[in-house]
Amino acid sequence: MNRITLEGKLLFATVIVAFLTLILTASALIPTYASYRSTQDNLLAVERFRQVLEAASRISAERGPANDIMAIEPGSSAPATQRLTVFRRISDLSLDALDEPPHVGLASSLSDLKTALAETRAQLVRARAAVDRVAATPLAERQPGDVQNAIGEMIGVIENFQHVVDWHVAAFTGGHSELTAPFLTGRMISDMREYGGRAASQIMGPIATRQPLRDSHITDASRTIGRLMELRRLMQGQKIVSDHDALSARLMKDIDTIFFGSGLELVKKLIAQGKISGDYSVSAVELTHDFVPTLQPLERLRAVFLDDVVKRYRSQHGAASYRLAVIGVVTACALAVLFALFRSIRLHMLNPLLTARRQIIALADGSPMGDLEAISKAPEMRSLFEALELLRGKLDERAEYEARLKMQAEKDGLTGVWNRRALEGFGNAPGEGGEDVCLMLVDIDHFKAVNDTYGHLTGDTVLIEIASLLQGAMRATDIVARYGGEEFAVLVSTSDLAASLDFAEELRRRIEAHVIRDAETGIDLSVTVSIGVASGTCGAGGWRQLIAAADEALYCAKKKGRNRSCVFGDEADRDIVENALVPFRARRSASL
Repeated sequence: MNRITLEGKLLFATVIVAFLTLILTASALIPTYASYRSTQDNLLAVERFRQVLEAASRISAERGPANDIMAIEPGSSAPATQRLTVFRRISDLSLDALDEPPHVGLASSLSDLKTALAETRAQLVRARAAVDRVAATPLAERQPGDVQNAIGEMIGVIENFQHVVDWHVAAFTGGHSELTAPFLTGRMISDMREYGGRAASQIMGPIATRQPLRDSHITDASRTIGRLMELRRLMQGQKIVSDHDALSARLMKDIDTIFFGSGLELVKKLIAQGKISGDYSVSAVELTHDFVPTLQPLERLRAVFLDDVVKRYRSQHGAASYRLAVIGVVTACALAVLFALFRSIRLHMLNPLLTARRQIIALADGSPMGDLEAISKAPEMRSLFEALELLRGKLDERAEYEARLKMQAEKDGLTGVWNRRALEGFGNAPGEGGEDVCLMLVDIDHFKAVNDTYGHLTGDTVLIEIASLLQGAMRATDIVARYGGEEFAVLVSTSDLAASLDFAEELRRRIEAHVIRDAETGIDLSVTVSIGVASGTCGAGGWRQLIAAADEALYCAKKKGRNRSCVFGDEADRDIVENALVPFRARRSASL
């Protein structure tokens, strides 16, 4: 009774002090945790917004190969068709990635996002159908209006996708005003890239059909160029990349020199030519080839800006995580110190006997024992725990000895690979239906001549080298075993017989090319192998048939002159197997 009362008093005092400690740390922990959650939400938001802007860029980039395919004869360029297919797949994957809801608190309804994504996909289907109709029409029969309509449909996809962008801006900045500036800047950069590509697309139809520009083409292109110039003015003088003034200046200089200086000037030049006639200085394909690279500085600016924003918020989140961790660790340490005294009392009163009981039960059951070193410091229990420690050591030695005996029983003493007994264990392992595998029997050609000519020590060196070559070529799931004197077995966990035959040929060629050097005699020699390959199942129902099939395939390889691989059931080897089947089995029966 006195023992329980003392333990209760100690526990009560410890809990009271711990409670007061928690109250003191709560004043620092709560605001730190709020900062941690806020930075985590900001980080998730900017990563998601980067994903949205990348999707917009990829959808916009699809117009390039679409313009190319509408400027050439149907089926005249397989690379152009393949490129369009790849870009379409990239666009679809980008949209699919946005189906997963953002993992952050939102200020907008998810149903609005789903609606915007569905409308974007529907518009994308219509746009692609329009592009495919134009691409299927002979070049001489294409009309500028049809080409420009298809381009307009593709531009409409981006117009629809802007609702997705708007949704994310509203959803993320509603409760986090600090995200407004980076989101609007990122969207402005993305818009510049979109309008840059759109400026060339809006005159692509007349250029593809070698027709003069209509007023509508000139108006649309001029309006787009005007928007580009306005965005350029807004971005000039801004530090796009935080703490990297030189990088921002260099990126903006590249945009001015490459895009505005080369790409946009090319568009303006073609507009001037199209006002006069359809005699353009470049074709539609050449326009795409020359213009698209000038958009790369805009792509780089967008990527660098978004990476910088993500890095900035990741740094903020890391700092908040660190502060939270420090407070948590300090609090945990304080509580640990408080409970250490209580635990120490219990340790020297009750735990030694209870632990000894558990350790004895663990030893009796063969279960792992806990660490006895710390507990054995109790003076009254020292002798008991020393005896338990000694007993545990003896049992560990016995287990290690048994494991070593098991290894010796299943490993080949010369080569170190599995022996035949272990292989039979793998092959006859019980399993429902059996596992589909391929088995290779590898026989060293004329091995007896090696022993007779160079001696058995050199023969042992050959066996060790071949085993090492086989083992080095295996995957973790494959098994190499010494099946007989000069015969090895390779068990591959696959039912693909053709692939296994290719693997066997690779092994055969590797062995044939390998030079074996006997360190004792200084002899260099090369050997070849014959390999029989068969497929089947493991387990009692199929292992013997698999062995027999591989054996017959090996016999066929030897019969055909050695240094080759044969597969069981091959049409080319059927006559050899059928003619040799009866005497072959007779010899095997006699040997048994």
